[in-house]
Amino acid sequence: MTMPWWGLLIEVFVVWLLWGYAAVVGHAASGARRGVPEGRRGGVSLAPIIPALPLTFWGTALIADLAIGPWGTIAVGWLHVALGFAFVASIVRDRRCLRSMGRHATPGG
Repeated sequence: MTMPWWGLLIEVFVVWLLWGYAAVVGHAASGARRGVPEGRRGGVSLAPIIPALPLTFWGTALIADLAIGPWGTIAVGWLHVALGFAFVASIVRDRRCLRSMGRHATPGG
């Protein structure tokens, strides 16, 4: 049995929200590495990635399901499992970097 359409939609959106968080943490870590003060690092825009990409992947899976059976849902589902793991690994790495830099930061610099 494959995942229902609404389950895939939830999975895809959760993974892309993870991407958004990974992008924010990665941007902060990059700024910290360059020595940019925390209050001056700027931000990250998630639009139009969310909702455009999640809906595109979900719609592509549903259309592929019509043509080749459940393989569209299966492929997109597993792709997003892999992406989710990659985004979590990126978040963990960048948060460790930020914590490490915070401990070793010198006052006023």
